[in-house]
Amino acid sequence: MNAINARRISVVAGIVLAVAIPAFMADYYRSLAALSAIAAILILSLNVLTGFVGQISFCQYTFAGLGAMTVGALSGAQGHHWSFWISMPLGVLFAALGGFLVGIPALRLSGLFLAILTLGVALGADRYLFANGTWNSFTGGVNPRTPSRPTLFGYHLTSQYSFYLFALAAFLLVAFLVWNLRVGKTGRVLRAIRESEVAASTMGLNLIKWKLAAFTVSAGIAGLAGGLLAVQIGSVSPASYDFLHSITVAAVVVVAGVGSLASAAVGGIFIWWLPELLRHTGVNAQFFQLILGLLLVVQLVIAPQGGVVKLEHDLKRVFGLGRRGQDLELAEVL
Repeated sequence: MNAINARRISVVAGIVLAVAIPAFMADYYRSLAALSAIAAILILSLNVLTGFVGQISFCQYTFAGLGAMTVGALSGAQGHHWSFWISMPLGVLFAALGGFLVGIPALRLSGLFLAILTLGVALGADRYLFANGTWNSFTGGVNPRTPSRPTLFGYHLTSQYSFYLFALAAFLLVAFLVWNLRVGKTGRVLRAIRESEVAASTMGLNLIKWKLAAFTVSAGIAGLAGGLLAVQIGSVSPASYDFLHSITVAAVVVVAGVGSLASAAVGGIFIWWLPELLRHTGVNAQFFQLILGLLLVVQLVIAPQGGVVKLEHDLKRVFGLGRRGQDLELAEVL
């Protein structure tokens, strides 16, 4: 069995399991499954920025908040009662615009300075943009927006399983788009920029255009995740989109591995199911952050490329799949 066939079988098997297993779960666990799919979309947004261009962001939840609050303001019960299918694309566009604006001052920054910039954006949004009394017509102020579930082909997605399938389909669609970006010309250009901006500029690549595009696409994907999260929970509260959530997502991306579609799925499951596992074992869910921090330290020592990515490489060696077709791998680190 060659690498391409093995990859196809694993992807199909993963999708079948993702559809079948929640069908036998209680509604509470189906809601966790939907939240995991949404978190995986958010991780994909950071994979685009970090895995493609090598840029870090600590404000992904800020972009998610822009998408969520746009959906809440336009389609919520206290909003303008617009259709979900209109408010969601507008939320994605608004978040993408936020990413474009953040990308402008980030063009000449990298490493620690870029991290400080994105952290400042997240804190500024927490303290001012999302704060009560600043823009209540958008955030809802002390009264959280309550967006309703969408209707698809005449079927209202009110059940937990139906909305989970919707969130899963959204994740698969975003994953497919990200994979296409990666294996095409765009991915090659962004990899060249990540490896050496000087060499890429010498080759005639427009660094400003490509880096702004990466920030914009990344923020738009985060906005999509935020809108879906608002609809899944049924409420939009600024506290759900603070910078601590962004830091958690960034840490999970590093632990799992950047640039890997598989790490996005694993990371989404990790974020929502580990606290649930801790609760069932009698451990305070607040230990989640401690466990994540310990895993981050261990990962940086044992598997700097990320735990999921290292596992993928090890499995290839064990089963003798080799390196052929590397550029077409779905879950290969960039």
